[in-house]
Amino acid sequence: MATALLIIGIGYYVIAFLFAWHEGRRRVIGFIPALFIAYLIPLFGIFIVESFRLRTAGCKWCGNKYNEAEYCGVCGKNKAGESKLGSKKLT
Repeated sequence: MATALLIIGIGYYVIAFLFAWHEGRRRVIGFIPALFIAYLIPLFGIFIVESFRLRTAGCKWCGNKYNEAEYCGVCGKNKAGESKLGSKKLT
């Protein structure tokens, strides 16, 4: 019984480490705070880390810094500059 709990605990900490490493690179929070949150608050800490915004958020075409979607809500373009069908264009 104790061995099974030890394996489950080690497994959780490995998964939490990998999650913090992956999301820490993508999100504003960074690796170390994401790791502490994932370790100290099991399961619910994952939702806390996911609530932080992405590092690369924003539209490089119109400067909308709040854009996190695939297509910008202001200019209607994606990262490659392709316009979405039916979008409103400012220019």
